[in-house]
Amino acid sequence: MEPFLDGGLFELLIAIGVGYTFNFIFKRKYLLILYSLISIIVPVLLLFAKMSEVFIWLVGICIFNAVFLIFLLWKQRLSEPGKSLIETDKYVGMYIQGRQIVKRMFKIKARTN
Repeated sequence: MEPFLDGGLFELLIAIGVGYTFNFIFKRKYLLILYSLISIIVPVLLLFAKMSEVFIWLVGICIFNAVFLIFLLWKQRLSEPGKSLIETDKYVGMYIQGRQIVKRMFKIKARTN
């Protein structure tokens, strides 16, 4: 038997929170600029932490991925300004429905005992 009877509601709540966080960041230009700078600067700083050939190759891959991610995010933001990056309304509805089902299950069990 599963020790938690939430049926994945906590995971769904975490996913909704991540979606809201992304939307909050990407709707505001100054936060997007800050995120972009951090995503590029942190892997560059890794170059100075420890020097070995494999480490440098891995850092190079991280820098490429960060630049590519920033490019895609800015392209999406500029093509549709003001629109949310991730639509979370459907998932909020699913979370509310799941929460109501769990509440009803516990109310029914409490009445039968």
